[in-house]
Amino acid sequence: MLNEYLSIARMYLDTWGLSPELAGLILLAAVWIVLYIGSGLSFFRFLMRWYQRLIILAGLVVLGFWLFYIGREHQIFLDNKSMNGYAPLELVNVSINGGEAVELMAKDRDMRKVVGPEFELKAEICNEDGEVLNTIVKTLKIGCSKDVMINLPVLAGGSGDFVVPAPR
Repeated sequence: MLNEYLSIARMYLDTWGLSPELAGLILLAAVWIVLYIGSGLSFFRFLMRWYQRLIILAGLVVLGFWLFYIGREHQIFLDNKSMNGYAPLELVNVSINGGEAVELMAKDRDMRKVVGPEFELKAEICNEDGEVLNTIVKTLKIGCSKDVMINLPVLAGGSGDFVVPAPR
């Protein structure tokens, strides 16, 4: 008998184009509204208070994760060493988010800290005399990873594999 009712319900869901999950949510909301409006029983008021508290708690948890995501501090390692056949650059000036520029000679490495899931990297490639030959500006999204290393010779070479795991 129960199988007949389930097959009839599935037939109507297919006719209306609803998924079983969506139909269950609609049914739950309808029962919730009917019980809340149509009944003056204190038990249903108790349930409504708990539903409201659970919704607020879920909202606070989501807000906490979002604040963690946008406020996390990341360590950005700037590496000017040879990698994947790219030779180190003679001299490069690197600034992150328009901050103080770091001067890196060949085979140098430095570290900067950044807050937030993305940052802007500006690299000025210079010759021995300090004249700027090329300027590269990239906006990078690092998401939730704690440490990231950027290989500057690979970045200057135009390859997309310039972000590598940070050294341990």
